[in-house]
Amino acid sequence: MFDDLLGDEFASRPENDELAFLYYERIFCGQLDAAVAGLEDRDARYSRETYNHFRQTYLNHVIAVVKALNLDILEEWVSDSAAASNSTNFDQIKFDIDAAVTGIKVRHAQIIRQNSVGLTPDTREKIRDLITKIKLTIESIDLPLPRKEALMTKLNAFAAEVDRDRTRLEAFGALMLEVTGGVAKVERKLRPIRKWLDSIANLLHQARADEDAYHRLLAPNKRLAAPAKQIAPPPPPKEAIPDDDIPF
Repeated sequence: MFDDLLGDEFASRPENDELAFLYYERIFCGQLDAAVAGLEDRDARYSRETYNHFRQTYLNHVIAVVKALNLDILEEWVSDSAAASNSTNFDQIKFDIDAAVTGIKVRHAQIIRQNSVGLTPDTREKIRDLITKIKLTIESIDLPLPRKEALMTKLNAFAAEVDRDRTRLEAFGALMLEVTGGVAKVERKLRPIRKWLDSIANLLHQARADEDAYHRLLAPNKRLAAPAKQIAPPPPPKEAIPDDDIPF
């Protein structure tokens, strides 16, 4: 009812809070760049004041997002509003924002890599052929329109993932859930595509197994450390010869 109060750019935020920060920061940075670009032909003094205003607006928006999402970044500027509003600190704050953005990207890239798999051209082509068969079958069977649209949405999302450098496995999982989530009558109609989904699952499983085996080959061999060289104990002292036995 009140979605129009948010605006599309706010309502469309990613679910993950860190990714939402990246999303909003990109929007605010784009707004700043566009505003600054319009200052080139204005009076230099007026442009400087307006430029500082635009920069401060950008910082205010970014810090507001950090507070709203309760993120553990930019703590110094979040806790000190006076320093954050000081125009002389802009370069340092922007540097810290860029560092936070990079850190979030690195963390989430690692997560994506752990939950995705690289496909060989041959495997990718086999999966595309199976996707085409599934698509033609969905289009040909009698299903309620909302159900058919939901299936095609998940299938198209997975097809887009297959074309990426690394295919995220969650897209295939979402497709499987959509197929198996219907009532029994619909499930029987979808039964012909289950064998193709199983084939795709096997191809993805084999691709992950091959990738894991390759990484194990590249990993440095972990050899057991050689036991420390032990120093032989000194020989026992020779038994002393009694004075009475020493010849003169």
